[in-house]
Amino acid sequence: MSLSKNTRALIHRAWREDAPRGDITAKFFGDKRKIISGKIIAKAGGVVCGLEIAAYCFRRADFQTKFSDGAKIKKGAVLAKVQGRLNDILLAERVALNFLQHLSGVATETHKLAARLKSAKVKLLDTRKTTPLLRELEKYAVRCGGGQNHRFNLSERVLIKENHLAGLKLSDLQKRIKRFRFWRKNKKIEIEAATLRQVKDFLALPVDIILLDNMSAAAIKKAAALRAKLNPRIRLEISGGVSEKNIAALAKLGADYISCGKITHSAPALDVSLLLDAR
Repeated sequence: MSLSKNTRALIHRAWREDAPRGDITAKFFGDKRKIISGKIIAKAGGVVCGLEIAAYCFRRADFQTKFSDGAKIKKGAVLAKVQGRLNDILLAERVALNFLQHLSGVATETHKLAARLKSAKVKLLDTRKTTPLLRELEKYAVRCGGGQNHRFNLSERVLIKENHLAGLKLSDLQKRIKRFRFWRKNKKIEIEAATLRQVKDFLALPVDIILLDNMSAAAIKKAAALRAKLNPRIRLEISGGVSEKNIAALAKLGADYISCGKITHSAPALDVSLLLDAR
């Protein structure tokens, strides 16, 4: 990952949040001339992500790592070694670890689900249920964990959901889709279906993907059969209630994608600590 201008700006904003007027503890109780070494330790196994961000945070020190983002790590792994002035390391510590443990948590949660799809042709997708202003980083962490990205933002792709469909007749919907196709030929169109009746209706439309929203396993299987019979070109996406326990079974129902918001909005942080040498 090459840090974008936006990511570097985000890191600086995090620093200003953490130390708006400097680190007063280090200023009065630290030693600005003292050189010290330390190790960033993983206190749990998982998939690491955010090492380049951590390296940028510790750029006033020497930062060394043998890992790359996306690497599987075990509990106790030394993710990186740092050496530099004590106060510089203390100033960078929390911001670096916050990014590292959060993004590693997203990558780890993604890997847990993606690993259940190893023998399946179904792809695991993320959603827009991300932390405000961290979407670019969280979607990068999803890729590190073995998932794929859905649309990044509202401008990238059409996704017609139930709130868009409220009060809209099928004939009007068809006209609007055709009009959009004329002006935006290269943009994908996805539409959300909550019933098999909707699936059948939408298979007659010039859309790319039908999202099966919170459907039962039996309904998903029937939707896949309808797709195979009426319009094999259209892809199917399963969404709603996806977990590590049921994703393998869902992958066998005939859809092409499974999307899951949990991997970004509810991923637990991977426990990571910085241990400084006592000298």
